Amino acid sequence: MTSRDETEAELEVAARRLGIEIPHDLKAGVLHGYRGLRELTALLRRAQPEQQDRPGADGERESRA
Repeated sequence: MTSRDETEAELEVAARRLGIEIPHDLKAGVLHGYRGLRELTALLRRAQPEQQDRPGADGERESRA
């Protein structure tokens, strides 16, 4: 897992590459959201492959009307 400084530097590089300037007063909130997205991405990548291929794999049954 990356450290806070590494994550902040990664966000800065990505924003610079995309030409996005993050206002200083909003940086903490943007960084918090970015970390949350990275955590969610890691969870999604660990999902079981067989669950990814089946619709309704979360346990809900599809209704057939």
